[in-house]
Amino acid sequence: MKIKWITLTALFAVAINAQAANPDLTALQQQLNELSAKIAQLEAEAAQKTVAPAEMVARIEELEKKPAVPQWALNTKIKGDFRYRYENREDNDANAKDRQRVRLRIGAYGKVNDSVDYGVRFVAGGGATSGNDTLGDGFDSTAAKFDLYYVDIHPEQINGTHVILGKMKKPWLGRTGLVWDGDLNPEGIAVTYSTELNENMTLHANAGAFVVQDEEVDKTGSGSNARLQSGQIALDMKVGDAKVQVGVSDYWFENVESLLPVGGKNKNNTAGGGFNIVEGFGSVSTKAGNLPVKIYGQIAQNTEAVTSDDTAFLLGFKLGKAKKPSSWELGYNYREVGKDAVVGAFNDSDFNDGNTDSRGHKFGAKYQIAKNWQAGAAYLMTEGSAKDVDTLQLDLKFKF
Repeated sequence: MKIKWITLTALFAVAINAQAANPDLTALQQQLNELSAKIAQLEAEAAQKTVAPAEMVARIEELEKKPAVPQWALNTKIKGDFRYRYENREDNDANAKDRQRVRLRIGAYGKVNDSVDYGVRFVAGGGATSGNDTLGDGFDSTAAKFDLYYVDIHPEQINGTHVILGKMKKPWLGRTGLVWDGDLNPEGIAVTYSTELNENMTLHANAGAFVVQDEEVDKTGSGSNARLQSGQIALDMKVGDAKVQVGVSDYWFENVESLLPVGGKNKNNTAGGGFNIVEGFGSVSTKAGNLPVKIYGQIAQNTEAVTSDDTAFLLGFKLGKAKKPSSWELGYNYREVGKDAVVGAFNDSDFNDGNTDSRGHKFGAKYQIAKNWQAGAAYLMTEGSAKDVDTLQLDLKFKF
């Protein structure tokens, strides 16, 4: 009876300790199974009088001291995605690119504590506005680089607030590629805030201070400390069965005119021009029968442009949603990008090869083959002062 009582007490204590450590169910079950087997062995030895009860208690106490699965491991998730792309790009100068491209991204995301999260991700190849590695370099190895590394501080005392430090995903809403390429991740500090004003309306606000380039400025004035400041306010509203989002943004660049072309990419901006891009955006999401429908638009104007060609706009729609297996999605947008409306080095690098002073159409389709496996296609018909470009992209995407 004493042995049974000691056994039950030990099991109860270990279960309580394991629960306090909050391991996942699989790890907890494995630890309890191992402990039960060892206790059963001790009971058998005690029954044969090979182990005294006091010694068995000492062994059980020793087992309790062994650490459970580390908390940081339980709080960390490894996520990634792999995209294989066939791309054909032709311009009006009879130049053509027929290539295969790969984008691989793997990241670790977890908790430092209840108020701080972190994220680290690396990508194989690519640059500021592309995560692609183009195949065909003599079977050489591909260099990987980190494209995300940040901490996200969200204090419990200020519900809905996040302070993000490092190289982060874009904190802005209303992203379409008109101002920012989908692969671009800014570096610096951002503060975001969201709160429900009522059951039908949510307010979003964010502000940021980002480093575009940091160079030592010598006595001659050579060198550049280019910065980006941003601010944005948006509302999400329920109007009947529809979801509506409207917002405004301001992206102010400091000293970026000294960098043109930025990162060695001119992309058709006028040299010496400044950038203060004021943006408005909106969308309406509803259903046509059982099909999700989204209509969206965006307009941007550079108030510090040195030319009158300072405005860009985009209008588009999506029909369906490729999420569950066998589901599909169709999309289309038309845009015009003024020569000095946006920073050419940072806007959508697929549209007219990233050049400003361009206009054209983008058609897209997606089909969800199975869970975490999607096929996609896009065709971009664009024309501009730098060149006319038609681009076909066929994708297979995998998430893991």
